[in-house]
Amino acid sequence: MSIPARRASRNRPCSTLGPAIALATLCCGAADAAEVRLAAMTSYSASGTHQCNSDKGGSCVVSGTAFSNCNDAASLLRTRDCCPTSGNGGQSRGFTLNYCLPEEGIGR
Repeated sequence: MSIPARRASRNRPCSTLGPAIALATLCCGAADAAEVRLAAMTSYSASGTHQCNSDKGGSCVVSGTAFSNCNDAASLLRTRDCCPTSGNGGQSRGFTLNYCLPEEGIGR
């Protein structure tokens, strides 16, 4: 037996919130759906340190904003090797995420 899919009407609040928000509204209520929407809108600011493998050794710091989550921040910052242009030379031999925090005023 198949159940026909019903199309959401435009005047229903869930129809414009996206599937995750609509599901949260159906399962958990409107207050939790608002929290999910705020979490989805939050962006993150992050910073990380590259360890340089040059004769000078040393390290350099990279940072960025507007990441969708901390995993994305770590992945992208890891690829931004700052060692060649930092005065230390060489290439990154290691990376450490220093911090990843929600940006103020976005989604709050």
